[in-house]
Amino acid sequence: MPSQPIGNPLVDNARALTDLVGRLADTKVLALDTEFVRERTYYPELCVLQVASDEAVAAVDCLADIGLDSLFDVLLEKDRTWLLHSARQDLEVVFHRAGRLPGRLLDTQIAAALLGYPLQIGLKALLEQVLGVAIGKEHTRADWSRRPLPEAVVGYALDDVRYLMPAWRELEGRLAALGRRAWFEEECGRQLALPIEPDDASILERTKGAGALGRASRAAALALIGWRERRARDRNKPRRWILDDDNLVAIANALPETLADLRRVPGLPLKLVARSGEALIAAVGDAGPAADLPATAAPDRSLVKSLQAEIKARADALGIQPEMLATRREIGLAAAGQMPESFVSGWRGSILGDLKPELGRDRAS
Repeated sequence: MPSQPIGNPLVDNARALTDLVGRLADTKVLALDTEFVRERTYYPELCVLQVASDEAVAAVDCLADIGLDSLFDVLLEKDRTWLLHSARQDLEVVFHRAGRLPGRLLDTQIAAALLGYPLQIGLKALLEQVLGVAIGKEHTRADWSRRPLPEAVVGYALDDVRYLMPAWRELEGRLAALGRRAWFEEECGRQLALPIEPDDASILERTKGAGALGRASRAAALALIGWRERRARDRNKPRRWILDDDNLVAIANALPETLADLRRVPGLPLKLVARSGEALIAAVGDAGPAADLPATAAPDRSLVKSLQAEIKARADALGIQPEMLATRREIGLAAAGQMPESFVSGWRGSILGDLKPELGRDRAS
């Protein structure tokens, strides 16, 4: 059965919050979701936190004039488990508000992926397929900072947690039947262990166009990313407002030494040069030696194709998506001789580990 709303499902005063905290105190597993805004900020601003147990569901107005310490204290007790769907952003939002993470996580999106559902399946689709429950998505783009919150918007927010408990129990049973509960625990543990904020090198790896840069330009791009991150954090502004990825890659590719060089970078807005030109030149000039960057050997294309085929065959046999075993980036690294952790450790290592000697022989031949 879905969780039922408490008397006042929108908790926006101290008395209602005290009542909710009391209801949650003895519950070991809590379903959570967050609604936030960050279109104009670097850090997400938590607006609403939805929480559900087997008996109750509520939405806490995090912009109301109430102290939330008692709520976070009970949510973050060491023996508490959080149940979320696609937890990554929610963990980030709560961490920036409370400064802590839960000790244990259950993510229904991960559970679904291990059962053969699409990797990024949304909650709406999952509930329809697992429970036969239809929830609306008409308020996906609601302004969660708006007050008062319309009743329909609050109801929409509550639906994001009220069905999580029964959905998890169904998924848990299927995981156990397939012997994949340990896989699931490992994946959720990895999510909690990931840094809340990616380091500069991780941002570089996922910056479109950066992979085609030469080593000196990659070093410059890394320096520009570091400068952009510091400024975005200091000003609490989106990083794209400071310097978007296309312009960052263009500057790194050009390696300008003077403002005149910078003005000649194709497509670079003159306003950006006027506002931040000196800082951009300094960042490029302060870039570390290209030799400090890891080598980016090009993968053997034929080896990439054979790996993709073999991994797909193994994934098909397990009834899961191939990307759940190895991403394109991981396959490329393996084919270039840089063995990713997923090929040698954990549940993935038990499935892909025998590919390691084959890769070594192919590289040596």
